Amino acid sequence: MRYEDPREKSAEFLRLTLPLMAQQQTGFHPVSFTLWYEHVAGVNPELSQILAPRLESHQPLTDNEAYDLYERHIITRDMQMLEQLQRRLRALLEEAFQLTAQASDQTGQFERSLEQSQHRLKAGISLESVHAVVSELLSESQRMQVLTQAVVEKLDLRAQEVGELKHALEQAQSEALLDSLTGLKNRRAFERAVSQHMPGKEGLTGAALLLFDIDHFKQVNDTYGHLLGDKVLRAVAQILQSNIKGRDLVARLGGEEFAVLLLKSTPDGPLAVAEQIRAATAHGQLRSASGSLVGAITVSAGIAVAAAGESLEAVLERADGALYEAKRTGRNRVCTAAPILRGA
Repeated sequence: MRYEDPREKSAEFLRLTLPLMAQQQTGFHPVSFTLWYEHVAGVNPELSQILAPRLESHQPLTDNEAYDLYERHIITRDMQMLEQLQRRLRALLEEAFQLTAQASDQTGQFERSLEQSQHRLKAGISLESVHAVVSELLSESQRMQVLTQAVVEKLDLRAQEVGELKHALEQAQSEALLDSLTGLKNRRAFERAVSQHMPGKEGLTGAALLLFDIDHFKQVNDTYGHLLGDKVLRAVAQILQSNIKGRDLVARLGGEEFAVLLLKSTPDGPLAVAEQIRAATAHGQLRSASGSLVGAITVSAGIAVAAAGESLEAVLERADGALYEAKRTGRNRVCTAAPILRGA
């Protein structure tokens, strides 16, 4: 969504938003800010119908609730806007096509008029008739000139509108499909990309899903503040991006959970990639706002290799089970879900 409020008005909204954010259990991150900013600005009535009763009953939002509301009332709204822009773009292209077709019809009529005049002149008509033919040709030429100019102007206008829509479409698509903090795909974009990459009967067969979760992330936020927490999320996102290649996908699913989908991999490949990411994270160094070094940041990971005909939801569930096992058995480790043996 594009916010059009002037600077002074948006400053007032900011003043009202920050105290509301402070009453929540969520971090001071862009997701929480967007929810409460749109509430105080009155631009999202459906969201306000949920937030207002929570304020009245003094029930603070958790991070999970905030991300859920953001998904349902911000991203979904932006996706609807995206669809509206796409419909308008299709309508403009159809109008341009019709204008071109009309111009083509008129051009055809002009050609037929020229042919008829040519035949009349070849027939040896009188001087008066020649004057009549010339007058008709002049009139028809002037009509075509006016018509052509009108079509050109209309097409120029449509081209300008298409350009503006293209820019708006790109912005809306970016807002709807990217995680604003890390720049990675969000969950919706991840699911869409998976469906686009694996359209055939084989589906996800042979692909490996790696789920990563930052260990003790709440403790990091509580100890060092949410600014450092955001820095940790961006650092992990950068490590993930640097360890994938080609058509492989990486996304932030929400909170401190990330996903990597290796579309084509060797039997040992997923574990090697997950261990590489785990080690790179553990060896990284971050500094707090005061400049002091923060203790090691680690991630736990769960791996599931998709079986024939297995859906993304099913693979996610198995990878999540492996991730839970990695957490349960000490964190900062990688666990792999048992393979599914068809027909066993």
